Amino acid sequence: MDEQIKAALDKLAEQTKGAIEKYEGQLKDVGTVSTEAKNEVKGLSEEFAALNRTVTELAQKQTAAPAQETPKSAAQEFVASEGFKQLAAGTREKFRMEVKNTVLSNSTTAFTMQRPGVISGDFRPLTIREIFPVIPVSTNSIKTLRENSWTNDAAEVSQGSGKPESDITFNEYDVTIQTVAHFIKVSNQLLADAPAMIAYIETRLRDGLAQRIDAQLLNGDGTSPNLSGLTDSGNFVAYTATSDDNLADAINRAKYILWAKGYMPDVVIVNPADWGALERLRESAGGGTYLYGTPGTMAGMNPFGVRIVLSNNMVAGSFWIGNVAQAATLYNRSGAVIEMGYVNADFTNNLVTIRAEERLALGVDKPSATLYGAFTA
Repeated sequence: MDEQIKAALDKLAEQTKGAIEKYEGQLKDVGTVSTEAKNEVKGLSEEFAALNRTVTELAQKQTAAPAQETPKSAAQEFVASEGFKQLAAGTREKFRMEVKNTVLSNSTTAFTMQRPGVISGDFRPLTIREIFPVIPVSTNSIKTLRENSWTNDAAEVSQGSGKPESDITFNEYDVTIQTVAHFIKVSNQLLADAPAMIAYIETRLRDGLAQRIDAQLLNGDGTSPNLSGLTDSGNFVAYTATSDDNLADAINRAKYILWAKGYMPDVVIVNPADWGALERLRESAGGGTYLYGTPGTMAGMNPFGVRIVLSNNMVAGSFWIGNVAQAATLYNRSGAVIEMGYVNADFTNNLVTIRAEERLALGVDKPSATLYGAFTA
């Protein structure tokens, strides 16, 4: 804009100069000036005045606007510094200056910075799967024999007498591999322009599988294609609650019920709200000392030596306790697999389908090594 104004002023100045020379020439030669020459000078003068007003208005606006600080180069900052001036004047022998590379917030260049990655949503803790021993498999079904009944008639016998006969029976126990899967559609543009977004979507898909599997390992009802979870009918022994027991009371009772059968429980699964209520228990309704441990101390989460596992998938008011190493096995057919491709009209709609799936099963080998139910009657 400044170059355009300058060019207009130069052109107008040249025209005005020519008109004035013509005016003065006529006046000198003939002693009078033609009407044409007078009008030309008058018109150019008015045009110059109008342009001058425009320039003045622009200058006022620029003066009113906040001054824009032009970032200086490292050399300019060094030469303009007081230390350099003293050095040049011979009043200083040494001078060191740190020059910072700073982007000013009032820069005349507008830009948008893209923060790397994606701000994630909520990822709930995964707690159930980690407790199981895992066996990799390469088939769609696992067949085994499970003890059905055992009658122990071992006894002392006299010399020469007949020996008692014990009895044991087995039944077949089959575990079927199930598939947990889901998908999402993504535009080709996003796939090409935002690789970080695609990585995040894959993470979300994997987490979605893991969240569903965590819930199924605990509560799956065994009806195909569901997994058969720890609380599925037939996979546990029902716990009989005692009136007015709290969670700690129930854990202690259940621990020794299992111990009497030959199992030392190593895990208790509880709802976080129930565990929080236990931590807040005090000596009396009106207050007093916290029973489970003073806040700020490392009381731990191992009541009576049994590890607590928190899960929102456990029904509030209930708990599961058992010796996991003996009671259950996780059979892993394949880990989480992510695949991308075109489905139906994806190609013509510029979409890509991203699918995630995992194949696995839970076998509860010894329901007798577990107890499940409400912890208070």
